[in-house]
Amino acid sequence: MRLYTLVEEHAADPIFGCEHELSFYLETEREHLLFDLGQSELFLRNAHALGLDIARVDRAFLSHGHYDHGGGLSAFLRENDHAPVYVHSRAFEPHFSRKPEGVRPIGLDPELEHHPRLVLTGDVYEVSPNLLLFSDVTGTECQSEGGKNLLERVGDAYVPDAFAHEQSLIVYDKGKCILFTGCAHCGVVNLVQRAAEHAGRMPDVVVGGMHLYSPSQKKSEPDELIRAVGERLGKTGARYLTGHCTGEHAYAVLHDMLGDQIGYLPAGSQVDL
Repeated sequence: MRLYTLVEEHAADPIFGCEHELSFYLETEREHLLFDLGQSELFLRNAHALGLDIARVDRAFLSHGHYDHGGGLSAFLRENDHAPVYVHSRAFEPHFSRKPEGVRPIGLDPELEHHPRLVLTGDVYEVSPNLLLFSDVTGTECQSEGGKNLLERVGDAYVPDAFAHEQSLIVYDKGKCILFTGCAHCGVVNLVQRAAEHAGRMPDVVVGGMHLYSPSQKKSEPDELIRAVGERLGKTGARYLTGHCTGEHAYAVLHDMLGDQIGYLPAGSQVDL
């Protein structure tokens, strides 16, 4: 398998654009997959710079209903005329962020909710024998406090988002088990544990953000929480490839703890798994 990071906050080379968003392109033995679509058309430009053809993607997955992961959905549907896009059934509900200037919407384009190529998923959805989506995470260890600034609406009130709309993807290929997390709002420790329960084994590699930094508040999680996450992840034996909402400070702390067990994925990077 080869993993390409199409967009992220940092770039491996100046030829790649970067902004607050996430998108991965994965070549497996069987097919080409796209996990998350960024917030704009930037993922298309970076894919072109990498020599990748988005029209060849066989399946696309949207991790959750925030614009920085699904804002590029319309661009993908235009550039690729056949691939299904797997989206949780609650992803198009309104979502919000509490920012210093007030509560702001951060959801998906509602005009795309009923597009015929969207495949709506639930708590557990088997795409194929080699691909499993799940959102049924119940653990509560080491959760980010910054997640409380991400909101959903119940009646006329804004309440902390329960992230029922966030799904993760398990990919099996050539004996490997790869977990894609998106932002891991419910806690990367809990996601990895739930993935292990679904797979019957720990993932070999975990790819995605860990939500240890709040972009809206421009604040990292306390070192105590970051170190608690690092201690638990270190015991899993998995390799962690991260970026986006993990944050620079949290990544530095985790790298001090985990060494080569963790790596960073800037836009334009390529990794063989």
